[in-house]
Amino acid sequence: MTADTPKKNIVIIGGSCVAIAAALEAKKTLPSTHRVIIIEKHSHFHYMFAFPRACVIEGWENELFAPYTKLFDSHPGKGQVIQALATNITKTHVEIDRPIEGFGTSIEYEYLIYATGARHPEPGNLNDHDTKTGAVQKLKEVQAKIQKATKILLIGGGAVGLELATEIREHFPEKEVTLVHSRDRYMPSYKMRMHNKTVEILAEFGVREIRGDRVVIPEGGFKDDFKMIKVATRDGKEIESDLQILCTGMTPQSDLLSKLSPQSINPKNRLVLTKPSLQIVDDTFPNIFSAGDVADLEDVKTGGAAWRQGIVCMNNIIKLIDSPQTTSTGLTQHSPMPPQIMLYFGLAQGVAQLKIFFIMICTAWNFLLRRFFSYNIGAARAWAWLGTPMTKETTDK
Repeated sequence: MTADTPKKNIVIIGGSCVAIAAALEAKKTLPSTHRVIIIEKHSHFHYMFAFPRACVIEGWENELFAPYTKLFDSHPGKGQVIQALATNITKTHVEIDRPIEGFGTSIEYEYLIYATGARHPEPGNLNDHDTKTGAVQKLKEVQAKIQKATKILLIGGGAVGLELATEIREHFPEKEVTLVHSRDRYMPSYKMRMHNKTVEILAEFGVREIRGDRVVIPEGGFKDDFKMIKVATRDGKEIESDLQILCTGMTPQSDLLSKLSPQSINPKNRLVLTKPSLQIVDDTFPNIFSAGDVADLEDVKTGGAAWRQGIVCMNNIIKLIDSPQTTSTGLTQHSPMPPQIMLYFGLAQGVAQLKIFFIMICTAWNFLLRRFFSYNIGAARAWAWLGTPMTKETTDK
């Protein structure tokens, strides 16, 4: 390869944990013939793990949005992050919504990682806010709503709903918080002890629970007018509240790939079907991989699981670059990550299921968990991943 030979592109659609893990792996081992191009519509990485707390506590929102600009600075030529929205995928190119210097509106790829993730309701996800300024403003708006409300209804008892409920009660104990969860059990993918300890802590915080029932959401959704209304459940209960926050489910963002390869989309859940190598199931496209929340994998959908999947994708692409005839079975086979998670219930409590020394433990021992605690839920690690130190100067930009 000469200096004038253009590098071939490994394009990643989506700039979250899959992309960052794959990029960091590429910086170590990617041949000089190739580079990584990440297409991400957000200007900054969203550290959404801390959004529930940032919806309640003011003054540190800037720390949750780390810039992509220096991700490849330590390895020039290895890659680039492009702020744009992917609008179409062909057999050879990804089309984007704006012209980018050196690419125009179409980026050629030799390999593609489809990691578009899933949409979640705000404020657990801020997918529609492409700039840091807009995302921070949204968090501040939610803070103001919570401060103004007196009776708050949280709909959905996943990680976001649970953490938000305890944060509100810890910092605004005068406010009434009701949490409605459609299942009888919290966090059903984890050990029963997670559920039991969660119930204990919710009771300690004074969160009113309704489990095994669903809220009837009015046509057009709830109005943010702070009028006290009675919200019905399917079982006939009525909940009085002046603020309603959705913390429910996810919608896979698989539409782009479905146009190129309809057979790679599970019609039951709209997730992307993959082989154990994380190549999509469509044999027409052995150069296309998928991972993260958009992929139909056994893993519980967490940042940690997505990170591991990103590494598998990149390692397999590097193998194919070295040996293009390698079959799917000759590549690294993804194995599901044992379910692991940490839930932060206020500033000093939590529950976790962790793998420590090959042993899976589920604990609410605060003396053990406290070493993982920080007011920003470890946001500094995202800045480190992206090559920018987290300081007052950098976070204020």
